Order: sequence, then C-alpha cells, then structure tokens
Amino acid sequence: MPTFDEIIRLHHIQRLELDTWIRQRWVRPRSTPEGPVFDEVDEARIALICELRQDFMVNDDALGVVLSLLDQLYAARRVLRSLEEALETLPEPMRKEIKARVRTTE
Repeated sequence: MPTFDEIIRLHHIQRLELDTWIRQRWVRPRSTPEGPVFDEVDEARIALICELRQDFMVNDDALGVVLSLLDQLYAARRVLRSLEEALETLPEPMRKEIKARVRTTE
C-alpha cells in the first residue's frame, strides 16, 4: 500500500491538495504508526479526482458534489447487483413475471 509521499509522487499532486482531500473525506487512507497508507480504492479515487480537476476543469466546490453523486450511483449499482443475484435464486416462472413487470415500467 502506497504511503502519503508515494501517492504525491505517483499522482503529481501537492501535499496540501492531498491533505485537503483527506480532510474533505474524498479519500480515506488507513492510519498506521508510519502515517497514512492508501489502498487501491483510494488510489482509483485520487486518479479520478485528478482527472476531474485537470481534464474536465471541475473546481473543488463542484468536485464534492460530483463525488457525492458518483458515490450514490455506485451504491445504487451495488443494490441492483444484489437484487439481481437474489432474483436468480427464484424459480424461472417468478423471474419471468418480475422481468415482464419491470419492462412495463420502463
């Protein structure tokens, strides 16, 4: 797991930026006696933040909103995936009925 300084070097960001992202809870590293360490989810999130800021020119005020909306979208996708898995355990006639009802609401 990369350390704070490694993340700064890898993503070409400033120490103050990463500190701010942690304070804003946009990134949530794990605390260790040696300092914060970042897992692959944190690294992906940092890459996303960098891309949104640099490539799409999203400012920090809007970035909080964008990240919140993305978090909600990912959470909804997880719920839907769980629902799909639960539906797969049902007998075929019930699955067909549910699929037919869902199609009528689209």
